[in-house]
Amino acid sequence: MMDKSAPVWSQIGDRSNGSRPTLRYARFWLVLAAYLLSLSARVLAQRIPALTVLPPDLSLTNPALAQRRSELVEERASLHGRVTDLNARCGSVLAGSAADAACQKAQTELSIALNSHIQKSGDFNADAQPAVRANILIKNMNALAIKLGWSLEKQARLNIALHKLDFDGDPNVTGGQVRSAWQGILSRGEDADIVREASEGGGLGFPGAGAQTTHEDCAIFALANATGLPYGVVAARATGLIGQEDWRSASERANPQSYVETRGLNGGEVVMLAESFGQAEVVRSSEFVNTLNTGRPIMINVVPPNGDVSGGHEVVLTKAFQHAGETWFVMMDSNQGPERHLFLSSKELNTMLQERGVAYRPEPGTTPALLR
Repeated sequence: MMDKSAPVWSQIGDRSNGSRPTLRYARFWLVLAAYLLSLSARVLAQRIPALTVLPPDLSLTNPALAQRRSELVEERASLHGRVTDLNARCGSVLAGSAADAACQKAQTELSIALNSHIQKSGDFNADAQPAVRANILIKNMNALAIKLGWSLEKQARLNIALHKLDFDGDPNVTGGQVRSAWQGILSRGEDADIVREASEGGGLGFPGAGAQTTHEDCAIFALANATGLPYGVVAARATGLIGQEDWRSASERANPQSYVETRGLNGGEVVMLAESFGQAEVVRSSEFVNTLNTGRPIMINVVPPNGDVSGGHEVVLTKAFQHAGETWFVMMDSNQGPERHLFLSSKELNTMLQERGVAYRPEPGTTPALLR
């Protein structure tokens, strides 16, 4: 992080003798011109960050991100033009003259523009770098699907789902708001009226795969709950997958069970595992109700009950229903054991939600084959 409180530059040169010209501006603008051109030299401890390079396929799948980069490149060219112009006009001016005042005004305006550009460049990189990493991960996952001999249909579905993974929920939520939402859900318990309304039209669904202990394997429980398979079957599939992931370190591939229990799975791995058992589709929160109404459970990543917005916890939505004139959901949480169903409102869900959901359905008429 750069220190945004630091000035873009400090005064350069000596203005003690107002009767003679100074090279103050010439020195500044020449240094700044080189700074903008090289994007590597420091100007008074302030740096314009180099823009993250987007792979061609990422530019195609994320045109908004590509457009932001293009605009920043154009803005840098414009800034360089302004530097060149000011360097020509203010290379040597008489201190205290009208030209000096005009140059100071132009210097201030460029300072503001430069600070704005630095901020926008940093914001772009903060968004672009995770996108680039995700793009590389998607390529690796697609390559693994080919290696595993998946059908072209499954490969295509996996690729589509991986590219649709994205943030969902309230970007401005606080840890306190999340803790409050969880407290409301847990203290509500299995309220008789809510249970009755949620049970209409088919009941609450099936019991879960078990209760999570101290491990970070909530994603395995969520997959087991969504697929209706035993925990051991899903865990074995997950460790088999991690053991073949080229993007994992040698130690992680050698000890996949330890990795699952201590680190958990990322969103892409959840999608790939779900697809290995059947069919996975990434859906926006606005599509949750319709998806659930077709009988497909949805795995979602939420902020954990402690309100740590940098953390994640995988749970499963099994049903949508109406309560008090609003849409509510039935949720299975491995922290609560296999028999307890939690009920939450749309507002509470939006407060907790971290990402788009992963909807699952079994492959019609087939039994999933184990990873080879």
